[in-house]
Amino acid sequence: MKRMLKLLLTGVTLVATSAYAQYQPLPGESPSPDAALTSELLKSLADTLPMTAELRAAQNALAHNSIKSLVINPDVENQNDPLFTHEIKTPGSIANQNKSGRCWLFAGLNALRPAVIAKHKMKDFMLSQAYEQFYEELEAANRSLELAISLRQEPIHSRRLDTFLQNLISDGGDWNYVHALIQKYGAVPESVMPDDYAAAHTDEMDALLAICLRKAAIEIRQPAYDSASTNKLQEWKLAKLQDIYKILVLCLGQPPTTFQWRYENKSDKVTSLKSYTPQSFSRKFLGEDLDRYVSFANYPGQPMHARLEWSWERNMADQPNMDAVNIDMQAMMDMVLKSILADQAVWFAANVSAEGDVKKGLWLADIEDKSDLFGIDFSMSKADTLAFENGTPNHAMVITGVDVHAGKATKWKVENSWGKETGDNGWFTIDNQWADKHLFQVIIDRRFVPPELLALTKQKSIVLPPWDPFTDWLNDSSSKKP
Repeated sequence: MKRMLKLLLTGVTLVATSAYAQYQPLPGESPSPDAALTSELLKSLADTLPMTAELRAAQNALAHNSIKSLVINPDVENQNDPLFTHEIKTPGSIANQNKSGRCWLFAGLNALRPAVIAKHKMKDFMLSQAYEQFYEELEAANRSLELAISLRQEPIHSRRLDTFLQNLISDGGDWNYVHALIQKYGAVPESVMPDDYAAAHTDEMDALLAICLRKAAIEIRQPAYDSASTNKLQEWKLAKLQDIYKILVLCLGQPPTTFQWRYENKSDKVTSLKSYTPQSFSRKFLGEDLDRYVSFANYPGQPMHARLEWSWERNMADQPNMDAVNIDMQAMMDMVLKSILADQAVWFAANVSAEGDVKKGLWLADIEDKSDLFGIDFSMSKADTLAFENGTPNHAMVITGVDVHAGKATKWKVENSWGKETGDNGWFTIDNQWADKHLFQVIIDRRFVPPELLALTKQKSIVLPPWDPFTDWLNDSSSKKP
């Protein structure tokens, strides 16, 4: 008993001395009388704003309306028409991610299906998001448990550990997540494993998964695991994964290992019923070469033409991190144009919290007049927007059409995953000027990548930290349906 008490006291002492280091404020951080918001300063502020009739009208309007509803510029909206000179003819029906952050997965699966519909002359087709979601959550939990083992001696409240604990599991992801899931687990039609409530409303399920992982992170930091063998650590991880697996099966259902499926073609004929495994279905309908897709980013502030890699941004412990070649917007959109004209849909990520009218499905440059309403310049460069976290790529969608005038693309048709209630029956429009400011990443079939850009994918990557702002969206709910 005395020995155990001594160990407990020693543990407490360690926490008190080494884990919680004394914080050293920088000059200006501590309280200071010189920093006070004094009555004189308040008066000077009030004196700068005489309440004119224009300001009173703006104040009255804001008292009863949202800012968004007051700043939409109808002149910009009315200049847009719903026509495009080229559209992919078989995109499939609009999907609905509901109250989940699975936009990256919906976009990934939706980008693959036009070719399937066209090749097999299907009337419609949708891949199961819930099937991939099950293994995504399981793999992400395994990755987090491996990181918990690696970080078990990291000081409390270090930036590395705080970043890990804040991002134990989430709905977020990127194209490399889609690639890894299909390569390992294959795919199934949506009818074989449709969304249930937990798949479409992930907050409660993810909260339970996070509690299990958080408790695991606490446990693995105990002294008993300091010098544990690899076998002991793997036994510990397996025990934790059992709880994760149980939650996923109860919430999402058991993923099929075999299934029977048939479809209706455009001639209204029903094909014969055939048996598949998820892997054999993927090979037959999606093909095997997902490596043909290349990731490009526009990340001003980072070296151009460099291959960037983001630490921890993978859904599987044994698969590569997210990466992308950093290029300018013109080169990026040139490849997008070639893809769409060849009927190849394009996965992309953008900051959809920026200016736009979600109700009408319009993301257009200057569609919002915030500066006119308030008389304040709110503009910010794309580099500063990322560096100072004023906006990051927070939603993934699919480009399926383009409007070309005089040989130049002017706007793009976008397939969203927010259901038919938003936009033009689920379809959105973005113009080139909006894309220049708010589009950050695309996935391009290597057929449409110039040789000089393709060569850049082979270079050694610049490794960015797990707290890099470009990937903030992968770990939050900003991409959920509004």
